[in-house]
Amino acid sequence: MNAPKITDSAQLVTAILEEKERLNADRLFILTDEHTDKLCLSILDCPRLEPYCHIEIHSGDQNKTLHSLTAIWDMLIDEGATRNSLMVNIGGGMISDIGGFAAATFKRGMHFINVPTTLLAAVDASIGGKTSINYQGLKNEIGTFSQPDAVIINTDFFASLDRKNRLSGYAEMVKHALISDKELFRQMMAYDLETFDMSQLRVLIEKNISVKHRFVRLDPYDLGSRKALNLGHTIGHALEAYSHRSQDGGLLHGYAVMWGLVAELYLSCKKQHLDKEVLLQMLTFAKENYGAFPFTCKEYEEIYRIMVHDKKNDAGRICCTLLAGIGDVRINQNITKEDTFEALDFIREN
Repeated sequence: MNAPKITDSAQLVTAILEEKERLNADRLFILTDEHTDKLCLSILDCPRLEPYCHIEIHSGDQNKTLHSLTAIWDMLIDEGATRNSLMVNIGGGMISDIGGFAAATFKRGMHFINVPTTLLAAVDASIGGKTSINYQGLKNEIGTFSQPDAVIINTDFFASLDRKNRLSGYAEMVKHALISDKELFRQMMAYDLETFDMSQLRVLIEKNISVKHRFVRLDPYDLGSRKALNLGHTIGHALEAYSHRSQDGGLLHGYAVMWGLVAELYLSCKKQHLDKEVLLQMLTFAKENYGAFPFTCKEYEEIYRIMVHDKKNDAGRICCTLLAGIGDVRINQNITKEDTFEALDFIREN
């Protein structure tokens, strides 16, 4: 996959048309959800893309399901899509995930590009070639490794995000800094999330994309060094999956990742001798921006049960990515049930 392109609304349609021409695509399909349709398509010069087929599905990670996937396949069949057609996934991480999976499996693979409309999707889901749906209450349980033909990031979209969705994306950016270098981590901690200056944010986005793209390029199938990107996600994914069962709407992905980061940094201090100042800085940052840890000890057993099904596990062992220092990543670290409960205790009690 080529490095993602960063553009603005005036250039976005041109960039999409250039990709269609480069790929010599015979048809154009645009996949969105209701939110993208209302908030994002209106700022694009869509008539320039005609003729195209618009496919819309329900929004929210709870709709990243087999039912939504078959609806996309049905539309592709009904509208005569071929292997040489191009799917443009315009939306958040859910659209990148399910749209990429639909394209990767339709007729054994059609062209697709990702146009993320949220900060989270721009720095995470749209890059890396992981496509998926949720299944039986487990997040991203069914999927493929399928690289998009291109990723086009329009930073103008991010101005419309509410605070919670900004913070959700920012959590993944903090993770990238933790697995990268101290200077980027310092910059991430210094950025003013209240003013949300777009020019400063664009610089940080470019640096974060570079981190993610570097890991993906070196290890496209997640067999080794790319597992660094899992920091915060072993516990974080379990928190997110459980929240969708027990809370209205559930946790946003980045909120679950933030608390997963704090929990796994606690384990990093315990097992890899990470400097406790890094943990305390992250704990303070999480409390100030992401609120209180939203679970009690009564939920621990079910959260752990979800972790047992995590696809990152190996031979029955729960595998976790930990840090010995900022940028000093230790992958495939085994954590026990006792470790997990201890880490959850730490973030709940603090």
